[in-house]
Amino acid sequence: MKKIFAAAAIMSLVPLAMAGESAMKQVLGTWEQQVAAYEEAMKKAPSDDARAGITPPNPREIAPQLWQSINGRTGTRPNPKGKGRLATFEFEQPWALPAIVWILNNQQAFTAAFTEDEQSQISYFGEAIIDSINRIHYSNPGAGAVCPGISASANVRDYELLQKIYQRNQHKEARAAAALGLSLMLNNPMISSVEGSDSMARAKRLYYLKQAILLGGREGKFGTQPIIEIAMEQAYFLRHLAVGAIAPLLQLKDAQGETKRFPTPGQLTLLIFWDPAIPSSAAMLKDIDKLKAQFPGLEACPIMPHCTAEEQQKILSNLGVSSSYIDDANGTANRTYRIGMYPTTVLISKHCRILYGGSPDIKLQTALEAVMAAEKEASQASRPRVVIENNDAPVIQPGSTPSRPAPVGDEAVPALRDMPEF
Repeated sequence: MKKIFAAAAIMSLVPLAMAGESAMKQVLGTWEQQVAAYEEAMKKAPSDDARAGITPPNPREIAPQLWQSINGRTGTRPNPKGKGRLATFEFEQPWALPAIVWILNNQQAFTAAFTEDEQSQISYFGEAIIDSINRIHYSNPGAGAVCPGISASANVRDYELLQKIYQRNQHKEARAAAALGLSLMLNNPMISSVEGSDSMARAKRLYYLKQAILLGGREGKFGTQPIIEIAMEQAYFLRHLAVGAIAPLLQLKDAQGETKRFPTPGQLTLLIFWDPAIPSSAAMLKDIDKLKAQFPGLEACPIMPHCTAEEQQKILSNLGVSSSYIDDANGTANRTYRIGMYPTTVLISKHCRILYGGSPDIKLQTALEAVMAAEKEASQASRPRVVIENNDAPVIQPGSTPSRPAPVGDEAVPALRDMPEF
């Protein structure tokens, strides 16, 4: 099966001499045929082993021909940053947008379009492609197709490009995709910081989500996925899993079968979603005691995928871990917290609000240290002030001027006389 797909890919490639719109369409048509054949083969495969033997089409085999079809020079244009002129290329033509979409969705494969001697040109042409979207393709009816690829960036320039598509494209489908891309990009702190505050960034995330649903409707697409499905999932994250949200309630069973509810009001809690089959995940559990010692008052709650009590005891014994809670057979805990990788940690405050969610890296350490510092500061501020009374006469330091005592007797200020009547 692998040889068949490889042979089909080689035989169907466009000759290197071809270029222009027709060549681009032929290359993309070949790619679509390969993808369709792969999906059909996967559906017909009788078993998991058979599916494992089917190789998906390799985008690196398509990239050189696709790039050659759109990289021809067409002339020059004035340099907006100074003197001289800049080269223009076929990918700046409106017909080249489908190829640009493919490149954005297969950025790693794009490097295969350049020989070893041309590697230094990758960055230049990558910037030129984005610039062509910013200058020309942003208003194209099909500009929504570039939004998923752009939204994967952490570059403020790309965020501003999506804003341009959303604000200036006249087509609802493109604006819907741009709105969803903007909301997704605002999940990145490097992007959300440009909005000035966390509250403003959150408000804009919600605004763009609503716009994506209103403009896209039930038929709108973001890449290959329905906009409404992605938007609803994003809304769930903002409502239940974003920093500051009230943490969803979990009911978990321990090895003895006893049920406990998390999070616990008044208790700083760290949920640790782990899988014994992943070494880095299991290794973290061995460091729980160190974590508790470093952060007194922290309740660590490890949660492992569903298994029987006997299997759990065997796993924990082999790893040298004392205890762990178990997810149920439906994976409710993992689905509730949208766990996509192991290990994942969720730090929850004493007021049951999420303080951090993600990998157990330096960001988690920083969040824990911030909580401890805030608690220490609050503890010091709440201590009663101690006032020491001293009835002794004040000590006058050398060189100071004592205040004059109040006059008595003849030195006293005379009383005011009555005002005469007129």
